[in-house]
Amino acid sequence: MGNVRIAILNGQLGGTLQTSDGVSAMVLTGVTEAGGYVLGTPLLLTGLDDMAAQGITQANNPFAYRHVSDFYTEAGDGAQLYLMLNPASLKVHQLCDPTNADGAKKLLHFAQGRIKLLGILTNDDALGVAPVTTAGINEDMYAAIPKLGALAHQFFEAQKPFRAILGASSYTGNPAILRDVATGASNSRVSVFLGDTVGGTSAAIGLVLGRLSALPVMRKLSRVRTGAMTNATAFLGSQALERVAPHAPLIAEKGFITWCTYPNMLGYYLSSDATCTSPTEDYHAIARGRIVDKAHILAYTTFMQVVDDEVPINDDGTLDAGFCKWLSQQIINQLDNNMTVHNEISQAMCTIDPAQQLLSTNKLLVSLRLTPVGYATDIQVNLGFHSPVIGG
Repeated sequence: MGNVRIAILNGQLGGTLQTSDGVSAMVLTGVTEAGGYVLGTPLLLTGLDDMAAQGITQANNPFAYRHVSDFYTEAGDGAQLYLMLNPASLKVHQLCDPTNADGAKKLLHFAQGRIKLLGILTNDDALGVAPVTTAGINEDMYAAIPKLGALAHQFFEAQKPFRAILGASSYTGNPAILRDVATGASNSRVSVFLGDTVGGTSAAIGLVLGRLSALPVMRKLSRVRTGAMTNATAFLGSQALERVAPHAPLIAEKGFITWCTYPNMLGYYLSSDATCTSPTEDYHAIARGRIVDKAHILAYTTFMQVVDDEVPINDDGTLDAGFCKWLSQQIINQLDNNMTVHNEISQAMCTIDPAQQLLSTNKLLVSLRLTPVGYATDIQVNLGFHSPVIGG
């Protein structure tokens, strides 16, 4: 059976199809409701009112209700959100495990590839016993990062790429003992957010996911011009951000996304859109990953139409140059119409070498390169007085 395989390259920086770039999902802790929602049931919401219609009430599921409400505060009514609630007995690493058919994998299968952004958060207050926090947060989350990375890679190979954000729960208030989530193995499809809008053990995963779902793929979560987040208060663990403001950059240095503020500007912003991989990697930023995911879907859909199609061949077995040029232009047109025109990328380039021996291999090699947009992350302004020329 014919197929198209997409290989994502790293270290490479130097008729219109539709993509569902902002479709999101959340896996949260909850309870079964009498005569209503049953735990482990995947749902599709388009607004907060849908929760009641699906049998989820604020009275019985306040944890889930708050985070879904936060999502729609940022994303707005009409945004698609896949949701599944699981019992507190399922730890976050179990929810992320690619071998667990009842974890996040179940919701991803239910959505059939439409999910592009996934948020996962457990309610540590419902555990009955305090989680281990010797490394600054619920340590089960550290174990969840590589498992979620493996799950994301599994769906990438199935042509259903997504990016994920974990909520760092039960933060103890000491940034010095946090582990650096950006070192070690690359998990560029996973990010971790630490912070909340209220004091306690949770993380504002719904708020962050809602903001991300409303942004075009090339836009960073930390873009200041987008505006402050909608929350009126911000906490790191049990402490208001204003009381422990120096902690925020220390948390960010450990690879977490967290709150930040700017002098003379009102409101709360996000520190970055970092992923759990080295800052030297191409996909260290969520925005970089979302760009390549969108191009992935466009490339797969475009080239899938050519699988097992007839291809003109020259007498020496090489490809017809006109065919190579035509096929290259098909994907360039899709990327230009869907991405370049929206400033999501700067340029797309595709080459197909006519010298390939397709007759003997039945394999068509395509080189597809994107030139991304740049980001003005660190800006230096040299400010001083102008000295006029005297007597000149």
